[in-house]
Amino acid sequence: MKINEIYQRFSIPQNLREHMFRVFGVVSVIEKNWIGEKLDWELLKKLTLLHDLGNIVKFNLKEEDMYLKETQQAIIDKYGPDDHIATGKMVSELGFDQEAVDIIQSKSFGNSVVIANSNNYLLKILYYADMRVLPTGVGTLEDRLFDVRNRMPKYTSRPDFEDLVNSSRQVEKQIQSFVSISLNTITNESIISYLSDASTIDIL
Repeated sequence: MKINEIYQRFSIPQNLREHMFRVFGVVSVIEKNWIGEKLDWELLKKLTLLHDLGNIVKFNLKEEDMYLKETQQAIIDKYGPDDHIATGKMVSELGFDQEAVDIIQSKSFGNSVVIANSNNYLLKILYYADMRVLPTGVGTLEDRLFDVRNRMPKYTSRPDFEDLVNSSRQVEKQIQSFVSISLNTITNESIISYLSDASTIDIL
C-alpha cells in the first residue's frame, strides 16, 4: 500500500501530508550523507510519512471548514482526542509493531531530554527532522525553537522549558557528528529531489 492510499484511508488533510513529505525529505538528505552506524532507513522513512497521522484531532478549525470538522470528529470518535494516542492507534492498525509505535509517540518536543539521552538514532533523527519543518517549510532548528517559544505556551510554561531547548540542540549535535554535511544546509530546495520518492514507497 502506497502512502497516498493510507492518507486517503485516514482522510489526512493536504497540509499534514505536505508536512510529513517534508520530514521525509529531511531524513532522506541525512541518510544520503550518513557516516554513522547502520540504521534501518527503510523503517525510518516509513515512520516519517506516518508520524502525524492523528494530528487533525488538535486542529482549531473554523466553522466554515465543515468537511474538515466532520473528518476531525470522526477521527476523534474512533481514535480519541489525543493526537499522540490517535497516531499510535492508526499506526498499530496498519500493522506496525510496538517499537515503531513507541518511536512515533516518543518524538515530541516535550520528550526532548529523554531523546537526547537515548541511544535510539531512529528516534533522534525522526524527532530532529520533524523539528526542522515549520508551517512555512524547512527551517533551522533555531527557527523552530523560536516558533515553539512564541506559539506553544504548553511548553513555555513548563519549568524545564530551557532543558527541552538545550536537549534539542544536543540532539542536533549528536546527529551532526555522524553526517558529512552541515545540517544547516538542509533547506526546502535541497529536499525537493526526494519528495517524489515518498509516494513510491511501499508502506505495507
